[in-house]
Amino acid sequence: MNRLILIGNGFDLAHGLKTSFNDFISDYFCNAINTFYNDNVYEDELLEISWKGSHYYFDKIPKLVSKLDVYEKADQLIKSPNFNFDFKSPLLRNVFNKTSILKWVDLEVEFFNLLIATKNAYKNSNLQEAIQKLNSQLEYLKLKLVDYLKLQESSFSNNFDKKPLVKCFTDKIYKHEIVTTNLEEDILPENIYFLNFNYTNTFEDYFRIVKKQIPSSFNYIHGSLSEIHGKPIFGFGDEFDKKYLEFEDEKNNDLFKHIKSFEYLRTKNYYLLTRFIEADDFQVQIFGHSCGVSDRTMLNQIFEHENCKSIKIFYYKLNEDFDDFTDKTYEISRHFKDKGMLRKKLIPRDLSQEMPQPKVLSKTTVHRQ
Repeated sequence: MNRLILIGNGFDLAHGLKTSFNDFISDYFCNAINTFYNDNVYEDELLEISWKGSHYYFDKIPKLVSKLDVYEKADQLIKSPNFNFDFKSPLLRNVFNKTSILKWVDLEVEFFNLLIATKNAYKNSNLQEAIQKLNSQLEYLKLKLVDYLKLQESSFSNNFDKKPLVKCFTDKIYKHEIVTTNLEEDILPENIYFLNFNYTNTFEDYFRIVKKQIPSSFNYIHGSLSEIHGKPIFGFGDEFDKKYLEFEDEKNNDLFKHIKSFEYLRTKNYYLLTRFIEADDFQVQIFGHSCGVSDRTMLNQIFEHENCKSIKIFYYKLNEDFDDFTDKTYEISRHFKDKGMLRKKLIPRDLSQEMPQPKVLSKTTVHRQ
């Protein structure tokens, strides 16, 4: 039996990378407002900040904003009679007031909802132009994201004690974790497959250690920042959504530009994933992946596949009173059409464990992994 390991954004966050949606979009607004403070104007495809009168200038450059006060400063600019704070992108406008609670999957869902609204609002020749504009704005946001993540990756030092996570990756598949087939004894996985949903390479040092113990391979299913493993894929991936099914009746290919299934066809990554899950029985381990609906088509294929024998969540524990295990089960359930199968495959909480949070090694620590 093999093991399929899902690596999500929570894995990067656990290693100290500032890769949450809030981190990225806060950085975007910081750069925009600070550029305005310096140059008296800011404009890109998504946002414009300017004076309402051309004769206004700062006597001195205001104190530059940080992520801690960026939304307070943005609100001041929005409410002031002296400035234009113009959201040229409805997507950016929609997420502005919800950045503290949104995850990446929520942004992709917001885009899809705007795509639906745009399709329904325009019943004439302006429809094509409106959809192309929305696609262009998401593409621009993706480019800004890639630039931001490249800075995060380049400044990252993977100086962590890797033993706790490596132990999870290489642990046995225990017979008490499997009820869908008869496992007579605890066994080591024959092969390990890292399915990386991030664009970053944080997991690769772990992979190099793991493959020395158990045959292993990896897949950047959404592409990578270097583009060696494909250009970054960002969009919507729930082909079971009723609204998506309506797109197929429309003779408008621009509606599919940021639908993940079509972007997957640009590389062999999804094909290789399919080969892995078709090859033999496997257990799924989940590390830091939200399991949101934006990846529903793929996760349904994995979770409901007859070769998938169990799903083990390595949940995030904030403190003694809170962890995300239950919330994650809600998300996983959305990928199952057969809820009976869900209850057979999903390992219960008291047989699961929290994801080890990596600890930084001191400079004097001898690293022998």
